[in-house]
Amino acid sequence: MEKKQRVLDLLEAQGTKIVTVTFIKADGSERVVNGLLKPTSKIVGSDRGLAQGEAMRSRGQIPIWEIKEGKWKSFYAEKVELINGEKI
Repeated sequence: MEKKQRVLDLLEAQGTKIVTVTFIKADGSERVVNGLLKPTSKIVGSDRGLAQGEAMRSRGQIPIWEIKEGKWKSFYAEKVELINGEKI
């Protein structure tokens, strides 16, 4: 199975649970994000937040609501290194 599909399958299996994703940023550095992949509009604060997540998806990014900073982050499946500590 290709990496992108494996990442998508593992993330889909998380459902509404909190997930920790480690990925490589565009500048080559590593980022660890602890958040939600399918937050409700109450969590993101408004319909605008949900629209922001949809816009990320349309660009091929995977949106994640980072709990610590209270804002959207995104990453590409191909750049994921770990999901909940499991190497991809």
